[in-house]
Amino acid sequence: MNQPLFIETIKVKDGVFYNLPLHIARLKRTAIHFFGVAPSLELSQSMIPEALHIGIVKCRVTYSSQIISVEFEPYVFRHLSSLTLVEDNDIDYTYKAVDRSFLNSLYSRREDGDDILIVKNGLVTDTSYANVVFENANGLYTPKSYLLGGIKRQYLLQNGIINELVINQDDIRLFSKIYLINAMIDLEDAICVSVSALRTL
Repeated sequence: MNQPLFIETIKVKDGVFYNLPLHIARLKRTAIHFFGVAPSLELSQSMIPEALHIGIVKCRVTYSSQIISVEFEPYVFRHLSSLTLVEDNDIDYTYKAVDRSFLNSLYSRREDGDDILIVKNGLVTDTSYANVVFENANGLYTPKSYLLGGIKRQYLLQNGIINELVINQDDIRLFSKIYLINAMIDLEDAICVSVSALRTL
């Protein structure tokens, strides 16, 4: 029986790995949960192709009970001007698995939207590839009902930059903007949409 595969996506900027201890901790938690043992992940600048020592690079680590591969590629921000609200009460993406077939199925329902915003049991969760942060006059808030405990989300919470809040579908109108964040995307990158650009099916 084949072991399930998982990934860590790590930001590398000008040869520097970002939030590496948080990524390693999540890798260990996931591997121990599924396999009872965690592989050792050691990353260094010498592993990065010389052509990728400058700029923003995505490091993709694929693993099971062992490290399967470590790959590097230039990172390009996705265009985002609208999100489509989709509902799925059964979705579960607690662990960052290679198998994203259920997320891809939801993504295919976006129609004219650039991505989806998933609602589960009436509560706002994530997009297809990022956690979300809502902005209003009172501050920045991320849903307590997230699907995946993202590394950037964890970092921003630990540093008091954002706060957790129960956000149901009807609460969305109380905010002005929705930011996407993940290991590769910072708040400062301003990958965001106006709440008015949110589409419903």
